[in-house]
Amino acid sequence: MRWPDETLPLEVEAAFGADVTADPGTWTWTDLSDRLTSTAIALRAGASSADGRVSPGSCTVTLRNSDGALTPLHPMSPYWPNVELGTPLRVRLRRAQDAFGRTTSGNTWGKADSGETWAVAGTGQSVTAGVARHSHSDVNNLRLSVLPVSLTDSEQVADIATSALLTGGALVTGFVARYSGGAFYWLRVEFNHSATTVALKISRYSPSGGWVDLASMPSVPALTYAANTYLRARASVQGTTLALKVWPAAGTEPPGWHLTATDGTIIRPGQVGCQSWLVSGNTNTLPVAALHKNYTLRVDRFSGTADQWQPTYLPTGEVGQMESAMRITASGILRRLQQGTPPSKSALRRTIGGSSPVAYWPGEDGILSSQAGSATAGAAPLVVDGVVDFTPVQDYTAFAGSNTTRYGTTALANLKSGGSLHARLTADATAATAAVWTVGTTAQVDTLSVLSGDVVVLEWTTNGGTYTRWRLQVTTSLRTQVIAITAGGAATTLIDDASATPAFVHYAVSASVSAGTVTVRLYRDSSAPSTTFAGSIGGVTSVAVNPTGSSSTSDMPAGHIAVWATGALPVTRAAFIDSYGGVVREARRSWLGETAVARLVRLAAEDGITVDTVLPPGDAVQRMGWQAVGTALDLYRECEDADGGILQEQGFRLAYLTRAARYNRPTDLTVDLATYAVSESDADDPLTPIYDDQDVRNRWTVERAEGSFAVADDVASQRRGLYDDSIRLNLDSDAQLPHQAAWRVHLDADPDLRESTFPVDLAANPTLLDGWLSCQVGSRIVRINPPAQHRPGPLDRIVMGWSETIGPRSWLVQVVPGPAVPWDVAVADDPAQRPAADGASLTSTVSASATSLSISRSSGVGFTTDPTDFPLDLVVGGEQVRVSAISGTGSPQTATVSARAVNGVSRSWPAGTTVDVWSPAISPL
Repeated sequence: MRWPDETLPLEVEAAFGADVTADPGTWTWTDLSDRLTSTAIALRAGASSADGRVSPGSCTVTLRNSDGALTPLHPMSPYWPNVELGTPLRVRLRRAQDAFGRTTSGNTWGKADSGETWAVAGTGQSVTAGVARHSHSDVNNLRLSVLPVSLTDSEQVADIATSALLTGGALVTGFVARYSGGAFYWLRVEFNHSATTVALKISRYSPSGGWVDLASMPSVPALTYAANTYLRARASVQGTTLALKVWPAAGTEPPGWHLTATDGTIIRPGQVGCQSWLVSGNTNTLPVAALHKNYTLRVDRFSGTADQWQPTYLPTGEVGQMESAMRITASGILRRLQQGTPPSKSALRRTIGGSSPVAYWPGEDGILSSQAGSATAGAAPLVVDGVVDFTPVQDYTAFAGSNTTRYGTTALANLKSGGSLHARLTADATAATAAVWTVGTTAQVDTLSVLSGDVVVLEWTTNGGTYTRWRLQVTTSLRTQVIAITAGGAATTLIDDASATPAFVHYAVSASVSAGTVTVRLYRDSSAPSTTFAGSIGGVTSVAVNPTGSSSTSDMPAGHIAVWATGALPVTRAAFIDSYGGVVREARRSWLGETAVARLVRLAAEDGITVDTVLPPGDAVQRMGWQAVGTALDLYRECEDADGGILQEQGFRLAYLTRAARYNRPTDLTVDLATYAVSESDADDPLTPIYDDQDVRNRWTVERAEGSFAVADDVASQRRGLYDDSIRLNLDSDAQLPHQAAWRVHLDADPDLRESTFPVDLAANPTLLDGWLSCQVGSRIVRINPPAQHRPGPLDRIVMGWSETIGPRSWLVQVVPGPAVPWDVAVADDPAQRPAADGASLTSTVSASATSLSISRSSGVGFTTDPTDFPLDLVVGGEQVRVSAISGTGSPQTATVSARAVNGVSRSWPAGTTVDVWSPAISPL
């Protein structure tokens, strides 16, 4: 890319008329880049302070609007009526581009139009007349061409073709991404040899693990290839999501991706480019070439939806003529989640509501309710007959000392006095369930307390079929039955299961028909007996709870009545063992024991939101307590607090950086302050540190929701004053509390110099561009070579947020940093990890040139004397000292110095100066 000598190749696109509830891959984008004005684009992402939560990202862009096409509500706009709030908007950088309009000699692709020189591996690589070739004169050898960029996320597009119809073996080409250290992803387009069809595959390669195929498609529907006829391929790598599509270059791009995969193995910057392979067994006359044209590499800078359109009108000097521009402000997905006051929902209401029922009545209404409201818009409420009270479902403990069960619901309809509930479904719901349905409810029926007869827990009718009325009942003989009744009143017991208990149970019945055979299944928590009969079914028309008016001396709560157009109950109905070997309860029992990250992903999925994350290792999971009643964002934040990671935006979805992924982060960007330049137009101080107590906390109290608490102190720092803080976490066990408190004290007790923000001027320092493009919330930036007046050592920071101002030839970033070093933790079996010393100090004063140290200790174990542990770096006061040996097993010990002033600090130190290992190992949470 030739910027900043040329105008920055920015692209602005809008998806007019997009359904934001659909997959963004299905949206159609309109390029508005030619409307960009000289007004800078303003972007913001992440948190606004080091200890704050990530807030909604934002973008403000000004576009020319002389034709009124971008004016909302303007009927003459070519985009009418879709210039509206909620329109998806994205800003992208065209990082590289190559039309290959040159001729190269030798084995090379030469220099791209954007200025980068292609690096190649393998023979037969050339460019002629707009075509870049990988010429294969043999089989089973890769040809690779990559650009000297280093990116984590990217999108690549190119036209591709084969020079011949393939025989005996396929020709494979496509895009590599995150190519670093021999590991990479390959998003492959395969020209098949057995037919002129096109296959797709997404693969991962690493030197240690070899090839792993992540997803494949044997043939793209309705797509064929011919020799020297180009297809267009688009490949995207964003976070853990990889996607690929291909279509005729002369045709229209299809909506959606043909192939997607999820993989979190390679999350680091790397090169991008094209790779091809002629598969073993090919029988073509060689050479056969993979052909490439019109390559483009893009990187997204912002993705969100428009929440403000602000037109401006300026006189042109001609009577009646006005010049117009449109200032568009868009925000990330967190803005929508923060808007308004959404209802707080129970675990069952969230899970069932997020499972796409065609009708759903939670039954969680207030004590004054005369109906049970519908959670399905447009549907009638459940009508109440008789005496019905809406009362809480009580916690349950089977016997003294056992775990208490907290049911995942608020107050439900108590039918103990013989009350009942009933409602009709909408015509759309009935039509949707014509060939398949599941009907369910949650209820507690103690047949020993029922005053007379069996209890019809749920009854529903259909508009046709072999049977038109269905009953789920619990008998006085402790059986659960499914009874089907014909239009003439003849009843048949289809399922008779010896499974009734007096607990609060999730019941459901499903029916589906195939080739004249109806399969019926009863769901009662973990059991699911089934039967079949020859016949047909109809769509569900009505539902009723306790329609026969059974009464009981004990509470008989019922609710969460739902109908699905599915042949199986689409929600987890019983406890299960998760991938870490732990027991997790289901929504009926408030998801007790679920890991924080798994809960976050599930909660978001219930809201139709994808969370991009990499699951933590088993030793880093934090299990959570009962899922509380709450709003969506409150529940997400509860998971974030319990785990200690960072919830953030990524594209049009959410991403979550786990606490485990925050440990020992690699450096994403290094800024050398000795050579850092500042643009005249963007002048800003590159280094303005502050040393204050804003983020100091040397006592943390961590309380468990409805549990105990623990306190952790950093006694040494409390001589400067007590900085006390507390937090309430939803954890599964009190045993987690001491570790949570100690970890927070470790993070907050010993402050470093900090900055509210620091600049990265990309126009003045363009070599930093790729490093910055790969930075996200949680990335690590190290600034080296600070001025002599600053304390020695690099400035090691974690990116917590940023703002960007991007003009045609300017790009200034203001990074919101947090401390990085506290997140460097011990790694098992790492010989470089040394535990911190305990109470060690200099026995006597040492000069700046002393070659030995006498070290006393007031407590604890002395320093190692094992020769294999040396050299060992110590910190004496603020000086890094390298020692080659330590002798003595008591106190004092004598250290032999091999190097002083390793970190540039050189001075004498008085007796009593603290001595410790340099960068002592820290145990993670």
